[in-house]
Formats: sequence, structure tokens, C-alpha cells
Amino acid sequence: MAVLISILVPLACAALLCACAYIAYRLGLEEGRQRGMSEAYNLYVSAGAIKDNARSKITRDVSSTHVAIGSTLLALASSAFLYMIPAKPVDHSLHGVFRRWQGEAWVIVIKYPQRQLREAKLYEDDVLVGPANSDPQDISAKGRGLYRLYKEADETAPILMFSSSDNTDPNTNGRKYRLE
Repeated sequence: MAVLISILVPLACAALLCACAYIAYRLGLEEGRQRGMSEAYNLYVSAGAIKDNARSKITRDVSSTHVAIGSTLLALASSAFLYMIPAKPVDHSLHGVFRRWQGEAWVIVIKYPQRQLREAKLYEDDVLVGPANSDPQDISAKGRGLYRLYKEADETAPILMFSSSDNTDPNTNGRKYRLE
């Protein structure tokens, strides 16, 4: 399915680009015909009212209209197309190296924002551990899945202090940890 999407998305974008360019071109031609631009232009040129340098200005104005219409149509079509692509779920897995704090306690900096630090839950291989907001001394001394998520005033990112459920090294025990 992923391979099919990776092929279809660029093809659909290219088709939208071509369709928008064609529509913008046709709109520009049709608008010019409806306003009688070509007849008025020919009348002014034959009367000598438009000099050679003014001809290029009129051509630039029509080209600018085509570009503006085409860009607007492309932006709208692309936005609609991107809206239809399903969003990937947020990965809350903890990636990186867990550093030993002391005793059974390990720490890691949380790289994605947590709205409510007090309500975040830690999972070890899809099993809820805890209790949350434990005392750092208890985490260090007892371990057994206790954890605390906090942010100090002088720090820019929250920190998770935790212990694994069996007090093993989370870097080598083969378990996956995530916050939700």
C-alpha cells in the first residue's frame, strides 16, 4: 500500500499541475477575447498610440494574469489533495540513550511536547508502569517502574526520570518505552 501511495502521489501532483496550467491559460485567453483586447490592441497600434516599449508592457500584464491565476489554482488544488492524504500517527516512543542518574533511576530528555506533564503515562512494552510523579529518591532506591516527568525552570525541555519494571538497564533490556 505504501509503495502504491508513493507512486500515485507524485503522478497526481503532476496531473494537477498540468490541469491548473491549462485552465489558467484558457481563462487568460477567454478573458482577453471577452474584453476584446486583441481588437483594442490592434486599433491602438495602427493609430500609433502604443509605442514598441508599451507592447511588451501589455504582454507582461497578460502573462502576469496567467501566472497569478495558475498559481492560485495550483495552491488550491494542492491543498485539497494534501488534505485527502491520511496523517501519520504521532510516535510517542522514547528514542535515544537513557542516562543513569543514580541507583535504579534513568533519565532522558523528552523531545516532543507534552501538554500535561502531570497526566502523561509511561508504558513499557504496552504495559502501564508507575505510579507516576514518584519521589526521585524512591525511583533511585526502589525502582520497579516508578517514574517522574518534570521540567525545571531553567530547562527548555521536560525530563523523564524512571526505572524499568525489573530494574534492568533500559538501553539493553530490549523493551520499548513510550509516553502518552
